[in-house]
Amino acid sequence: VINWKGKKHLVCHKDELKVFGGHNEENVLAAIACGFFAGVTLPDMRKVLTSFAGVEHRLEYVTTINKVPYYNDSKATNPDSTIKALEAFPHGHIILIAGGRDKKTDIVPLMHLIRQKVDELILLGEAKDRFEEAAHEAAIRNVIIVQTFKEAVEKAYKLAREPQVVLLSPACASFDMFANFPARGKAFKELVAQIAAEDGNKHKEGIEGK
Repeated sequence: VINWKGKKHLVCHKDELKVFGGHNEENVLAAIACGFFAGVTLPDMRKVLTSFAGVEHRLEYVTTINKVPYYNDSKATNPDSTIKALEAFPHGHIILIAGGRDKKTDIVPLMHLIRQKVDELILLGEAKDRFEEAAHEAAIRNVIIVQTFKEAVEKAYKLAREPQVVLLSPACASFDMFANFPARGKAFKELVAQIAAEDGNKHKEGIEGK
């Protein structure tokens, strides 16, 4: 809602947005304010806001496998970004894939939130040992260490059950395994697509075998 000079103008409801999370809602409010003072009409603002699906590698929905949605947040190259991603899922039940090149940032607040929100923490990359130590200090129990990115995604798939979500939000740079965060996100989406295809074939074969 725009409230200006005693008049209120309804733009849209947050449930109509395709992006989600408190940080995205704040961005939407800022965009509305800028658009309003720049002369953008309310119908045009509403049209764009309700159709904008977000930016690649930023809490990007990939697909759903066995009623479990997969999200690519490879852009989260620091703990603060991963905290925002975790907060975007109010009900928790997250299988989180994290780790990469360690920026040696403070991860204590992140670990406290992981303890509240995450069912399984899958760690990889150069940061895995420090992250694992911090996780144990925060009394996080379900910590899994893997050696490869493919292993991390496959492990998440094997563990995932409704109502969980699988989230790649590394809290680290990508340079220990990838050229950059877009390459990491692309690899995640390709692996998830491969798993989805294989899972679909298994179900198809099971139905045809009955």
